[in-house]
Amino acid sequence: MARGNGVNGSSRDRGEEVYAAALRLFREKGYHATSMQDIAAAVGLYKGSLYHYIGGKEELLARVFERGTGALLDEVERIAADTNSAPSAQLRQIVEAHVAAVANYLDALTVYLHEWRALAGDSMVNVRVQQERYTQMVAQIVARGVQAGEFRVPDVGIATLGLLGMCNWLCQWYQPSGRLTPRDIGAHFADMVLDGLRGPSASSTPAPGRPASRRRRERA
Repeated sequence: MARGNGVNGSSRDRGEEVYAAALRLFREKGYHATSMQDIAAAVGLYKGSLYHYIGGKEELLARVFERGTGALLDEVERIAADTNSAPSAQLRQIVEAHVAAVANYLDALTVYLHEWRALAGDSMVNVRVQQERYTQMVAQIVARGVQAGEFRVPDVGIATLGLLGMCNWLCQWYQPSGRLTPRDIGAHFADMVLDGLRGPSASSTPAPGRPASRRRRERA
C-alpha cells in the first residue's frame, strides 16, 4: 500500500478515514490490542503522520463514543422534556430510539459498550456523566409512571437498568441483514417493556376456585 506524508487531499476527509479505520480495528481487535501502527497501516500513512489528524488513540476512542451516543442522548433529552406525554408513550419512544441508534451506529456502540472503561481523565468523566444522565432520565419517567398508576414497579432502579440492558444487548446479536428491521425490534422491545412495567393483568389471575395452570404452578 502506498504511503503518503499526510499533506495531500482534504484534511477533513483524511481525518474521517483515520476515524473509520480506528473504529473498525477497535471492534475487530479491541482497543488495547489496536496500535497506532495498525491504524496508520490501515489508511496508508506513516505512524508519525497520524498526529496531523488526531491527538492520540484515546482521542479516537472518545470520538467513537461521542458519535455513537451523542445523537441518542439528544433524542432522549427531547423525549424526557415532553412531560405532557404519558410515561408509557415516552418509554416507547425511548426504546425505539435506542434500538434505532444501535442499528445505525452498530460498530460505534459495540465499541462503546466494550471499551468505555479504557478512557481516563476528562473523557471518562464525560462518559460517566452521560451514562448517569441517561439512566436518570429513564428512571424519572418510570417513577412518574408509577405515581400516575400506569406502572406497577416495586423497584424503579432495577426496572430502569433492565430496560437499558435489554436495549444495549442488541449489539451482541443484531444483524442488518436479519429477519426483523430496527423498527420491528423496537416495537417488540417496547411492548415487552411496557407489559412488564404494567404488571400482571386481572385476566392472568385464576378465578376463585379455579386451579392455576400447570405452567403457572411451576413458575410459582
